[in-house]
Amino acid sequence: MSGRSLRRRFGLLALGILASQLAAMAAPASDVGRGVTPASERFAQRWKVAEAEGDHAAHHPAGAGGEAKPAARSPGAASAGMMGGMDGMMGRPRKAFYPALMEVPALSAEQRSTLESQARARISTEAERLADAEMDLRHAIAGGDIVAADQASRRLRESLNAVQSGVVALRSLQEGNPPQQIAQAWFKSQMNLLPARSTMDADDGATRISWFHVSTMALLALFSVGMLAVYVARMRRANELVDRLTRVAVAPAAITPVVITPAAGAPSDSGGTTASRERDRRPPRGAASSPWKGKLRVCAIYRETPDVKTFRLQAEEGGAIPFTFLPGQFLTYAIEIGGQTVRRSYTIASSAAQSAYVETTIKRQEGGLLSDYMHGQLKEGDLVEVTGPSGAFTFTGTEADSVVLIGGGVGITPLMAAIRYLSDIAWPGQIYLVYGAQTTEQFIFRDELEYLQRRMNNLHVAATMMRAAGTSWMGREGQITAEFLTQAVPDLLKRRIHLCGPPGMMDALRKTLIGLGVPGEQIKAEAFGPARGAVPPPGKTAGEAQMAGGEAGSRGAAAVGPATATIRFAKSGKVAALPPDKSVLEVAESVGVAIDYSCRAGVCGVCKTHLLQGNVTMEVQDALTAEDKANGLILACQARSVGDLVVEA
Repeated sequence: MSGRSLRRRFGLLALGILASQLAAMAAPASDVGRGVTPASERFAQRWKVAEAEGDHAAHHPAGAGGEAKPAARSPGAASAGMMGGMDGMMGRPRKAFYPALMEVPALSAEQRSTLESQARARISTEAERLADAEMDLRHAIAGGDIVAADQASRRLRESLNAVQSGVVALRSLQEGNPPQQIAQAWFKSQMNLLPARSTMDADDGATRISWFHVSTMALLALFSVGMLAVYVARMRRANELVDRLTRVAVAPAAITPVVITPAAGAPSDSGGTTASRERDRRPPRGAASSPWKGKLRVCAIYRETPDVKTFRLQAEEGGAIPFTFLPGQFLTYAIEIGGQTVRRSYTIASSAAQSAYVETTIKRQEGGLLSDYMHGQLKEGDLVEVTGPSGAFTFTGTEADSVVLIGGGVGITPLMAAIRYLSDIAWPGQIYLVYGAQTTEQFIFRDELEYLQRRMNNLHVAATMMRAAGTSWMGREGQITAEFLTQAVPDLLKRRIHLCGPPGMMDALRKTLIGLGVPGEQIKAEAFGPARGAVPPPGKTAGEAQMAGGEAGSRGAAAVGPATATIRFAKSGKVAALPPDKSVLEVAESVGVAIDYSCRAGVCGVCKTHLLQGNVTMEVQDALTAEDKANGLILACQARSVGDLVVEA
């Protein structure tokens, strides 16, 4: 028989005894008079039987098999058997005392006193047996007698169980509980159903929630709501950044600001764009053999800075754009404004690996005709005529194993196109971007560069602001200097360098780089800005014109001539005055002679025409090859003269 069964058996036996005693004390006198055994007498009989069985078990413990022998029972206890015989045979504890205790009526004070005395006497007797069993257990353990130790431990459990039953009875009597509640408490203790608080506590139904609990839960709720709000805000900001980087076409209400800049090498609206350039004259690989001309639809417009916007264009009917291009090339817009077709060129800012759309980044120039129209009038859904791509200021990653990109202001546009493309093709070479802007507000593509720098281990960005007072800018202030370049770019002398920005800035940086020892052939420059006069004003000599204008055209040095010469267009037969500050293209436009053009910067070569008579100067002639010069070709957008000219147009 297991220890748990013994505990239950003796516990229920004790309860039965207690129940019988309580019933005997509470039995009415009429029952006694009629010869019926009162409940108190039945209770006393069961208590004595339990004591006799306990004494018998103490002197004749269970055998090695663990099965205790049933003790002999008096005839008076037979009625209390109630399945006792079956329980004894099956080894289960007797359960007859529990229902008997449930039937005991309320007890008087005298009956409670009698029960208390009997319970105390039982506790005292079992305590002595506990001491004897403990001593026997110690001796058995010391002597190595495991069987005796097992028997002693069983006696300990039995005596302890009997003591516990007496204690429960005392507590119930002391608290004044009725017999039914005493029985229920014992039953719950045997079934491990006691709650955390005392089983004798009355259940008043109160929630027992203190103000501390309420305030703590309120604070936790507020904290959870706050964290949820922070999470939602961060996710919204991340979605805006992802949308900005992926450039997905969206409705006007959901447009995320993005950047737009004049094409590198493209003219500003305030005048023709010219500059001194050093280029890789190899034909762009992957670009179309001849520029494409047609209409594209404006599908999105993004604001990058207060005066810069990005215009995203896609095919008129959707699908891939109808041409390919290289990083650094540009498109030429042709828009009718006030009854006149105005053409201006702007660098493609999007990645050449992206075929679903093409983007140009455009700065609004003061007094600029086309840029002012695009910023103020052009809207999503409009169709615009473009020609391109054109230009040779490109970098695809095949030209060198690393590159240094140096830009100022809107000159970052072709450099950004290269960075985006190199990121898309996972180019492994090192990329160094050195950038200068007037203020942090004019730092174009700042957010995207920070994002790309986290994504690209080979991208290194160093920026400086001319004016950063009153802002949160923690970087360098001032111009791009030799010291700044050497700190930002390790092994600067061994790397290919691309420059793009206003002419004055590019000239100064080119001199700085050469002063540091960078070979001139490693520097590729793209300068832009207002046109600088290649021909002197009236009254200056041709020699002075040569000194101010630079290289002569393919037909030799400009000859001394009148302050205002004439130009004759051979095919149309028209003749017009040729001021020294006007190009051949500008004069042709004024008299209605059609000469195709694109960039107006001497880069694309669309305005090539034959010079039949006279001499010109051209400040920029990158689009002319040696063969073109030998054949008498000039760039109409760049050609100026102080003498008479005859051209083929």
